[in-house]
Amino acid sequence: MYNLIAFPHYTCGGLLCDILNNTFATRRQGIDHPGAINSIQHSIGKIGDANGVFDNYDVSDVLHKLKGIDDPDGTWIATHCYPVEELINYFNKVICVTTSTSRSKMYRWARAYYHYYLPDWKSYNIEGLDLLDKIRETAKNYLTPFQPILNNPKVINLEFADVVENSVDFREIASQNTIIDKHLNRWTSINKFLYDNDFWNKDCIKCYYQAEYEQNLNKLYRYH
Repeated sequence: MYNLIAFPHYTCGGLLCDILNNTFATRRQGIDHPGAINSIQHSIGKIGDANGVFDNYDVSDVLHKLKGIDDPDGTWIATHCYPVEELINYFNKVICVTTSTSRSKMYRWARAYYHYYLPDWKSYNIEGLDLLDKIRETAKNYLTPFQPILNNPKVINLEFADVVENSVDFREIASQNTIIDKHLNRWTSINKFLYDNDFWNKDCIKCYYQAEYEQNLNKLYRYH
């Protein structure tokens, strides 16, 4: 049986596949994939995506993608699908990369912002207040958490912030990899903005708070 990593986009599914499969994939080239790697296993289970939580899917579509692959038992593959029980039952072990904390959601949003949205908006010369409005409104798509799966012995919940911050929980999961530091050095290099001393004061983070404010309080955020 295969193992599954279920993760919302921009929460290191490729990194985890590489680490858990003891591989070191090359980086993807081109401006469309600045933060990605060429991990085949990382793409096998993908049938769709969502900025929030991709939970409207047919499990049979995921299983269909597994037909014909010849990876050995125990291989970790990945999907953006939220792992419902029917899907979990087809795998030996499942890691659910969660964004249940504000910290994780903001880390995820920052990766989407710097690797995808900002380069696109710059190409259209969006700037000033128009850019801030665009950031705030787009950030609202990232407020919905990828919640942990409780009371299922097959599932390990891994909070995305634990990966970013290299916590004890993450190190325990990655402990069998013999080149973990090589993986993390590349990850840190690709995602330098997450480790900037001024990270929490960046426009994308401030606008995330504003998005949360508007959605939760049902009122417009007022700039100073």
